[in-house]
Amino acid sequence: MTFIHPTRRYRLYFDETGTGDLHAHKKDQNQRYLSLTGLVFRQDVHDSTFTARLTALKRRVFNSPDVILHRREIIDRKGDFAILEDAGVRADFDAQFLDLIGYLPGPAFTVSIDKQAHLEKYKVWQFDPYHYVLTCLVERFGLWLNRNDFVGDVIGEARTERHDGRLRRAFNYQYDNGSRFLRADVAQKRLTSRDLKLQPKTANIAGLQVADLLAHPAHRTFKFMEQDLPIPDDYGASLVRALERIYDRNPWNGLIRGYGRKWLP
Repeated sequence: MTFIHPTRRYRLYFDETGTGDLHAHKKDQNQRYLSLTGLVFRQDVHDSTFTARLTALKRRVFNSPDVILHRREIIDRKGDFAILEDAGVRADFDAQFLDLIGYLPGPAFTVSIDKQAHLEKYKVWQFDPYHYVLTCLVERFGLWLNRNDFVGDVIGEARTERHDGRLRRAFNYQYDNGSRFLRADVAQKRLTSRDLKLQPKTANIAGLQVADLLAHPAHRTFKFMEQDLPIPDDYGASLVRALERIYDRNPWNGLIRGYGRKWLP
């Protein structure tokens, strides 16, 4: 195997908000969108410095390094997160997590799809939403790797067998065949594996947990921007303002759109 120096090895950690069911919004408009947000780390930095920072936060707030951060459980304040019923503890956690976001090295990417608009636009050709969104996310990561002469791989959270199978097949196809903006030869040169890495929540992976907490606010802000609606000035918006500094940008004009953010269809 060819030796790759640690300073050139990067990993994209991603999580989702929404469902991949193309028709779910017909019964529930809350299921209209699917979005993936990915965070890029140099792999050795993630496994040492950043993981240590997140572990320290858990020790300070929850008195345990083994707590797995999960947005839905945090909102419900159940189990390990019941302590967040205390307003002071919750404010401390919020402040510390926002501070942690300041240490994200970047880049970051958010890709969202409006499934209703997708069905209206494509009457015959209807790309599987997971396939479509993951393809665009990996495309942007691969192009970033190529611009910087880096290599890397991609990891997400394992869920159900059907869900994981869809993501793996989409990733395999893109690696083998390329996509609209990421040619197959570039994908195979820059991605170190043909296989998508999926790990369970219990693996306690720092990048996946942070992506879990950021995926919903990142999509919500993007949706409001697309709909030209005011963005609520709340905690979620403050997280996304911190993300703004690391979203990938067009190297020629500095714009995030099309690089760090992509709206589909």
